[in-house]
Amino acid sequence: MAIRPSPRRQHDKGIEPAGTAPYLVTVLRSYGARLAVPLILATIVILVGLEIARSPRADAVDGCRPTPNGIVCGYSGATSSASSSSRPGARSPTRTPLPPLRYLSTSGGRCWYWSRYRPGFDSWNSAYDQSIILTRWRLPQCNGRSPAAASVVVIDISARAWTVFRSFPLDAPQFDLSPEIGITNLPSRLHLDRPGTFNHAETLPDRRRLEVQAWVQTVWIEWSDDTPSSSHSLGTAVGDPGGVRHTYRLKSCPPEYRANHLDGPKCHPIHDRYPVTVTFEWTARYRAGGSWQQLGSIDRPTSSRYDVDEVLGVLSG
Repeated sequence: MAIRPSPRRQHDKGIEPAGTAPYLVTVLRSYGARLAVPLILATIVILVGLEIARSPRADAVDGCRPTPNGIVCGYSGATSSASSSSRPGARSPTRTPLPPLRYLSTSGGRCWYWSRYRPGFDSWNSAYDQSIILTRWRLPQCNGRSPAAASVVVIDISARAWTVFRSFPLDAPQFDLSPEIGITNLPSRLHLDRPGTFNHAETLPDRRRLEVQAWVQTVWIEWSDDTPSSSHSLGTAVGDPGGVRHTYRLKSCPPEYRANHLDGPKCHPIHDRYPVTVTFEWTARYRAGGSWQQLGSIDRPTSSRYDVDEVLGVLSG
């Protein structure tokens, strides 16, 4: 078999074989396509690595730390700003602003502090105004950088005021009745010593000043003759010569007299002497830097037995 030379064709750079040119072009294109895929992937990996190496790491360089106002992450990188420089790509250092102190939070219900982050009462929402006011009134402000580490003593003001009130030597009434033996249908007068008042002041651990006052508000008297108890103001009860009077209708008699004597029906059916009970109602109030608050009352009673007889008029002539 005879081999003929391949036909040649004119080319702008010379003469090239007509049969080999298409083959060479096909081979080079196929090889270039297989080589482009790994080259593109390698380029992407290199670019990403360079970008990561250049980017600032806030957690490693600046550090994020918990504070009483939330988690604060410092920022020391630079931010591009076209308006800050005429040179393309110029950088001007800026700092990321923190959010404002907006939320009122508490540390375990022991003290309060302002926070930039939730949870807490939103001071920008008027629906939380009452809660914010009550929280700041009931609890002291946290001290130190960390509320959890703050040494805070929470004082229950009303409980402390009650302790002071109960510690007062609250007097029971000292009284007597005249005449020494009562007479039916004639008034008996009550003589009562005026009690004193008590004032106390102390400085609480949170530096507030606690004041407690106590005085006798009302005097109660039980006459024990089946009439209702009577109440009087202190000024009336200690009036001179006796602001409180009471009239007994039945005399007091021993059981044998009530059972066997003709005048037994004129005696009280139970009492051989009337147990008269006088009670001081001590009232207190307190305040801790604000207005006075009513605290409550404590009763101090005293009882005494009172004999009542009758006087009979005898005509003589």
